[in-house]
Amino acid sequence: MRRVFFGVLAAAVSIAVLSSGCAAPVQPHQPVGPTGPSPGCGKTSRGKGVERSERVDVDGARRRYLITVPPQHRPGTTDPVPLVLDFHGLIEGMVGTHPFATQFSSTAVAEGSAVAFPIGSNGGFNWDVSPQERNPDLRFIDVLVDHLGETLCIDRSRVYITGLSNGAAMTSMLMCMRSGTFAAAAPVAGILDLCEWSGRSVPFVTFHGTADSILPYSLFAATPRAIATEYGCDPSPSVETLQPDPDPTTRGSITRTTWDCAAVGSAAESYVIQRGGHSWPGSEFFGWIVGIVGPTATSLDATEVIWEFFSRHRLP
Repeated sequence: MRRVFFGVLAAAVSIAVLSSGCAAPVQPHQPVGPTGPSPGCGKTSRGKGVERSERVDVDGARRRYLITVPPQHRPGTTDPVPLVLDFHGLIEGMVGTHPFATQFSSTAVAEGSAVAFPIGSNGGFNWDVSPQERNPDLRFIDVLVDHLGETLCIDRSRVYITGLSNGAAMTSMLMCMRSGTFAAAAPVAGILDLCEWSGRSVPFVTFHGTADSILPYSLFAATPRAIATEYGCDPSPSVETLQPDPDPTTRGSITRTTWDCAAVGSAAESYVIQRGGHSWPGSEFFGWIVGIVGPTATSLDATEVIWEFFSRHRLP
């Protein structure tokens, strides 16, 4: 029964992530939106808090999210903070494990950023990752970003997106459909190429394990290079093997591939975790569920790498 359950779970995740990748890439061209301090600066009544559960009305529906506000953000502040949106994977929104798995709240508190954990469709079961304007989850994120900008003091030039698995597909969809809203992106274990990049090229860093049995690496291996090529980055990337080699948990190497995208005002990086499973590198939680997701690298902290990458990018 355990094998059957895991098999069904793997199939469901694969369908949820890959179904949107079958259609031809879309051609959105979203101009960069308002940047600088959000409308909530000087008016906000919010103080610090960790993973508070809140709701927002979206076209007659009540959508839920968790929000962490750092200690630096005080009522009435005019000093804007960055904002990270961290998207859960399939089922994770129902069971509430994703914030614990990524530990983005701890990073946000330490670095002075707000982080929101939106809850997906069907009570947090999944995300609709179809790249089309009528997508209700796209509408949810549009409303949420506006709502947080009105109730918090946010630096709108520093709003970022990341997510795991189905959440990585959601991140990929937003890279495509809202390239003028998000300064940088970090899809983990499930990056998709959904755009014909005629607009802004969103800087991205991505991660994937070669022993991922839920979303096999072979289906995603070429995607970072494909996007970097579409951006117009230098076609000859640099490749570095990280230390220690091998990783003490996966017993495989971790390589970082970096494309030079300076000429197009962007960035593209890919981490490949040899023998790594379907997980968030460095996550203690994913180490506990090795029987479900496979080995999780412990010498690489994806959250730390993502935040460092985000800190280097902002909207013009």
